[in-house]
Amino acid sequence: MIKKTLMHVLAMASALSASTAMADTLADVKARDKLIVGVKNDYAPYGYLNDKGETVGFEIELAKYVAKELLGSEDKIELVPVVAANRIEFLTAGRIDVIFATLGITPEREKVIDFTTQYVSAGGPSVLMAGGATLSKWEELKGRPVCGIQGSYFNKKMTEEFGIQLVNFKSQPEAYRALKDNRCVGMVFDDMTLRMKLREADWASYKIAIPPYEFAPMAGGLRKDETAFREAVDKAIHKAEGEGKLIEWETKYGMPASDYIAQRAKTAASAK
Repeated sequence: MIKKTLMHVLAMASALSASTAMADTLADVKARDKLIVGVKNDYAPYGYLNDKGETVGFEIELAKYVAKELLGSEDKIELVPVVAANRIEFLTAGRIDVIFATLGITPEREKVIDFTTQYVSAGGPSVLMAGGATLSKWEELKGRPVCGIQGSYFNKKMTEEFGIQLVNFKSQPEAYRALKDNRCVGMVFDDMTLRMKLREADWASYKIAIPPYEFAPMAGGLRKDETAFREAVDKAIHKAEGEGKLIEWETKYGMPASDYIAQRAKTAASAK
C-alpha cells in the first residue's frame, strides 16, 4: 500500500512538473533564445513562398517583430509551416510557441486556446467562381459541391446553415486545382486571399461571385493560461501598431488599406 501511494504521489508530481514546464512558454523561449512560430506558407498576403522560396508575408513580418522584441533579433525565430487543420494541434502539443497563421477568433477555439490581441479584421469567406457563373447569393449554393479547406472556421456554417456540399482539401493548391478541373462550382475561402489570387494571370477569367457575409477578427494563438507570454506578445504587437508597422506591411504586400488597422495604429500611438 505504501509503495502504491508513493508511486501515485511521484506520478502526480511528475505530471505537475510537466504541466508547469509547458505553462512557462516565455521562460522556455528565452532559454532556447528562439521563438518557434506556426505560420502559413501558401496564404498570400499573410504568409507564402516568394520566388526565392522564402516564407514572407504580413504575419511573417509580425512574427519576426515579436521575436525581435522578445529576444533582441528578428532572426531568432523558427517558422513552422502549418495549415488550418493542424495549427491548433501543433500549438497544444508544444511543437510551436505561438500561431500567426490567419487564425480567426471563435467561441469554439476560445475553449481550447487563448488569443493575442487581435490585429486584423478580415473579410470572411467569399466564393470564387468562373467568370461566366450566374450564382450570386449564398442561398443559391445549397446542395452544390463547393471546394473548401479543412479546418476553416466557417465550414460548419457552410454545411449547416447554407446547406453547401463542401469538398474539403488540406491545402489551397489542391482546392484551386479542383476548381479549375470543374470538380466544384466554386471555392469558398478568405476573401482577401481569393482577391489576391485574381491578380494572377491564369485566374483573370475568374471572379468573386459571392461576397463575404461577415468580417472576422484575426489574432495570434497561444496555449491556455500563458499570462506572462501573452502579455509579452501583446506588448510587442501594440508597439508594432503604434510605430505604423502594420500599415507599412499592408502596403508592402499589396493589401487594401484597412480602416481597422489604421484606427488601431492611431490608438496605439496615442497610448505611448
